[in-house]
Amino acid sequence: MNTATNRQRLAHFIDVALTPRKMYGRRVTAVPIPGSVLATCAEEMHVLADVLRDERRTVDTGTLRELQRVLTHGATSPLYDGSHPIRALHALVAIESRFGDATACAA
Repeated sequence: MNTATNRQRLAHFIDVALTPRKMYGRRVTAVPIPGSVLATCAEEMHVLADVLRDERRTVDTGTLRELQRVLTHGATSPLYDGSHPIRALHALVAIESRFGDATACAA
């Protein structure tokens, strides 16, 4: 899979994870990320989705692979551990900081 497609797919996954759904009148999430983690990380997750969509921001395949692991591998990801939401936030911020700067690409 090429990098641009993978970036769009990961951004869409974040959007789905952050969009609450209703089933039988109850709020449910499409991705089982604990509410405490969503409350702590939602803003950073929105930023990360925007960064993924911004093709002016460069990123290496290793970073994308790590982001995919954090987003989708519940057993090894801090994102799915409700007891340590700050650890999940730190993981997301660290990944986002490894994306290239958009202004450097525009120059």
